[in-house]
Order: sequence, then structure tokens, then C-alpha cells
Amino acid sequence: MDSHTNLRPKIFIQIQNDFKKQFYSDDDAEVTPKRPLITKPSKFSKGEGQQFQTDDSDNTPQKLTSPSSPKGQNKLSKFKQKESHIEKDSDIQFDSNEEDKKEQPQIIQNNQKTEPQYDIQQMSRQMEQKYQNPKSAFQHPPIQKSNSSKQVMIKHINIKEHPFGHLVYGKNINQSDYLRYLQIVQSGLLYAHHSLKGPSEKFLRSKFIRLRESNQRKPKFLILDLDETLIHSCTFRDSPQVTITLQDDEDKVDLFFNVRPFCKEFLREMSNYYNIYIFTASSELYANAIVNHLDPNRQYINDVLCRNNCFETKNGFFIKDLRIITNRHLKDIVIVDNLPHSFGLQLENGIPILEYLCNPKDEELKYLQKYLIKLSKEEDVRLFNKQNLKLLSLIDFKLNI
Repeated sequence: MDSHTNLRPKIFIQIQNDFKKQFYSDDDAEVTPKRPLITKPSKFSKGEGQQFQTDDSDNTPQKLTSPSSPKGQNKLSKFKQKESHIEKDSDIQFDSNEEDKKEQPQIIQNNQKTEPQYDIQQMSRQMEQKYQNPKSAFQHPPIQKSNSSKQVMIKHINIKEHPFGHLVYGKNINQSDYLRYLQIVQSGLLYAHHSLKGPSEKFLRSKFIRLRESNQRKPKFLILDLDETLIHSCTFRDSPQVTITLQDDEDKVDLFFNVRPFCKEFLREMSNYYNIYIFTASSELYANAIVNHLDPNRQYINDVLCRNNCFETKNGFFIKDLRIITNRHLKDIVIVDNLPHSFGLQLENGIPILEYLCNPKDEELKYLQKYLIKLSKEEDVRLFNKQNLKLLSLIDFKLNI
């Protein structure tokens, strides 16, 4: 018997599962915003077919780029996934209206004479691309300088006098980083406002979780992203501050990363005002390895939420819906992330932070700390953020970059 014949049902089943795993949270409106510039780069690579999950929002299969690509432009997934997080949620639809959609074609039983009509080689290539090839990062387009007089004037503006100079950022931020920060924040807000819809109530309930609290109960929860917020993963060639070796079954993987300046001081100080949690789209193994380095005795970080606690859209974006937390009201929860689409379902709970890419002069956490101390004393963090950050007004603002 042809060996491909035995592969057909198995591959077709897997492809069916791939279709079923999507949450379809994007609104199919007539006007759809351009793909937001909000994708985090993958972090690690241990060869083909040897990946673990890291915080990677770009789920589109792409060809591998050359390993000699410039620094920070070709970060590849590193960790092998023991059990697909999708398989656990394969019977869930992100949008409650999805139950009314047509079901995927059913598999034709082996005892029937008619074979299913599909291209086995094409499907095999699709499966190989999706599950074997590491994923390349989506590139933020560089901020281009223009010869126009309007653009030249923008180049010399005082950041503090900018219409959005009130956002939270360090005093050492330069013009280019500031404009890039606004560009990424606006892209995430556009996606969240125009395209993102929440999951069904049934699916939301299936994700409910009660977080561990410290012995000294604090009135507020502080949810922190990991990659590009507290740390930045890199390669050995980048002279990393920290190297950790992870053991997964018979495989060993080295993690290389840098810790954001003031990170440990930030965690220590914030623990006086908040119960602190990590919420990342990375795999559990990766996240716990990083957290064990940042807080080895778990004095400050109470619990860790990972990729299986996120909602994945059909475009491969991982959404952190704070409604899954059952032991705090939303008015008492604040989330910090460099990608605003991550908290796109609760924009008024979120604080966007400049992405950390190993700048030794970075002071973002130092200045964020001041804002969070004020916020901890408020009755409703959403009202305070709305009045002070004014993120929704950035959606329709025209950035001259």
C-alpha cells in the first residue's frame, strides 16, 4: 500500500485541529486596519523541530532567514512544546458567534471507497512549516527621515511638549525611541479597538483562575509582562548578562538574556504596594526559569501565568484577558506590557512601556515605579489610567514619523 495513503487521515486530522484551535477574535468589518506593528520576536532556536514556546505573537509560517542577519532582526523560537497548548483548547471558539459557523469537512472513513480530495504533498508542507520551522519575527519598519519641512520640524520637538508627552517613560529616552514607542502603542490600540473581540462566556469561564496571594494581602494586583518588559533574550554573541541551562527530557537548552536596569529594585519596591504576578505568552518552562532568576526565593512574585492562560486570535496574537482572574475586581488590577494589544480587551487597565532591547541607560522601570505608587492609592485604577494616560485619544492621532 502507498505509504502516503496511511499519512492522509493523520495529517488531515491535524489540519482540522489547527482550524478548530483558532479563536477568531478579529472583527470582519469592512474597514480593517493594517497589520499592527505589535509582534514580539521569538527568542530561541535549538534547530529544526526542537523548539520550546517563547513569547512570540507572530504565528504566520515564514521561511527561515539567514543566521547572519543583523542583531535583533532574526530571533527564533527556542523551546520544544511537550503538549500543544492548542490541543487543550481545540474545542473552543474565541468568538461566541463561531458556534453558528459551518463545521470543517468531516474525515471520510477508511472503509469507504471514495478517498478524500486533497493534495497530500501540499498539506505535508503546511504541517512542516507550522510545526517544524522556527518562526521569524515580524519586523517593525524603521522610522524614516523625510526631507519635507513638516517632518524636519517634528524631528526637533521637545518630547515633554508632545501631545502624548504625558505617557510613562524614562528621561533618557531619545527622539527615535520615543516616536517608535508611540508607533507601537498606537498600532496595538488600533488593532484592539477595531479588530479585537472577546471570547464567549463559556470559553472565558473555562480559563478562570484564582491567583496565589502573599501573606500580606495587598489591595491591588500588578501584572507584569516578561519579554521586552523585564528582560530581553539574546544570543551568546551578544554577551548576555545571564546564561541558564534548561533540561527538557533528554535535551539541554541554554538561555541567554539581559535583565532590564532597576528590575530587582522595582520588584522589591512594588511588592510593598501590590501583589505581583507575571503574565507572559511564553511557555511555562521558559517563564519559570526566568522568574527563578529574577526572584529565586519568590519574595516578590506570587504567581506566573503563561501561554496556556492567554487567548490566541486567528492571526496568532496572544491576548491577556484579565477577566480570567477571579479573586480581584478589574478596578484593582493593572497590567504593564510593551505590546498594548496584549491587554486590548481591558485597555484602561493597561500601561504601555517602552520595549527593552538591552539599553544600559534604560530607566523605564524607575519612572514607572513612581506612577504605580500613585496608582496603588486609587480606588479604581481604570479611572486613573484613563485620566492620566489618555490612550484612547492616541487611536485617531496622526503620528508624523
